[in-house]
Amino acid sequence: MNSFGSAPTGTKGPAGRPVRAVRFARAARLALCLLAMCLLPALAFLGSCSSDGSGPSFTDPPVPPTQDWLFDVVGTAANDVYACGAKGAMFHFDGTAWTAVPMGMSDPIVRMWKEDAGTTLYAVGHKGRIWRNTGGSWAGMSSGTSQNLYGIGALEGVVHAVGQDGTICRLSGSTWSQVSGSMFLLNENNVPVDTLQVADDLESLVTVNNYFLGGAYIDPGYTGPRVGVYGTRGMVLAPNSDPLYSGEWILRPISGEQIIPHEWVLCTTSDPAVLSRNILGTSEGWLFELTRDDNGKNVWQKFYPSLTVDPGSGVTDVWLDETGNAYIVTDEGQVVFQTVDYDYSAGTGRRAVLYDNIERLTAIWGTGPDNLWFVGYRAGAILHGVHNQSTDEFTMTSTAVTFPDKGASAPMTTDHLGRPLN
Repeated sequence: MNSFGSAPTGTKGPAGRPVRAVRFARAARLALCLLAMCLLPALAFLGSCSSDGSGPSFTDPPVPPTQDWLFDVVGTAANDVYACGAKGAMFHFDGTAWTAVPMGMSDPIVRMWKEDAGTTLYAVGHKGRIWRNTGGSWAGMSSGTSQNLYGIGALEGVVHAVGQDGTICRLSGSTWSQVSGSMFLLNENNVPVDTLQVADDLESLVTVNNYFLGGAYIDPGYTGPRVGVYGTRGMVLAPNSDPLYSGEWILRPISGEQIIPHEWVLCTTSDPAVLSRNILGTSEGWLFELTRDDNGKNVWQKFYPSLTVDPGSGVTDVWLDETGNAYIVTDEGQVVFQTVDYDYSAGTGRRAVLYDNIERLTAIWGTGPDNLWFVGYRAGAILHGVHNQSTDEFTMTSTAVTFPDKGASAPMTTDHLGRPLN
């Protein structure tokens, strides 16, 4: 059974705030400029309206066009890497060049996953789409749902796809079936405090780990207006291990404190054999690591956020090398390297910001520190990084890719987490 440990006190990373503060101030100034640019035309328009009600009527603003954004990058080898994203985009790297892979539709492809053994890949996207790649080509699978799917992986060795409104799909052979059920809501002391329903009380699930599903649930204690993802709380969802409660789940909030009125589990690494290689990141920049307490229970140990400046910016993906060193990407466009011996309380070990840009990074995958791939909200670009772990010298290069021409299709109104883009 999984439970939660309390956070150690004073858990801050090494100094480095001055550079981050300058960057944050620069981003704030940019946001203010953009706001002014948006407001000036609106004010001019309002000034032109007559006071007798004879002026032109207001119309709804147009839906923003779909951006050429990429959401995930995964591979089986250095010469077999895929990147996916908006507009049904899929690209393949053969060791020499990136080429577009036609997927036959224009809906976002959100997440990919490779089986731990072998070379089989899966991908999920909006409108319940699932694909499997077993021999270098993608084939669609019937998921049995039209809900947007945001995550895929193996839960207790069984492939699951998860998504919008608590959608859970389980694979048996080549057949997907939906899973629902009730949930016992436990607090951080493992005490039941409520009984909820998967289909009614989960906002969305976005990640799959061997031990849990992660996402956010509708916080029953939230009292403000529910706009977008406001009023959600990050959580992990595990199958109930008691045979008397087959088909039911255990839901645990991921933290006892929340800085802003929404929180999500955004990403996770997964390793059924080594607990310390299971790390999750949240939309507030928190990190959790799976450990075991004195009673033999798995404990998700919380560490205070020290990766992002803005509490509304999160850890979007984590990749571990063979020795357990972590490469972390964030909403704030950073690539952070953290050695396996990094101590959150003492600040010992090593953590370094290797890359810092304004565009959000969404995913990382690699074969080693000298071959790292990144994708994100840099339109039409796939990034490649090379890191010298001895000196922390890091180089990043960009490759332009051409997205499918889907101008006539309906624009995407939500991002890969289901959050409204407008």
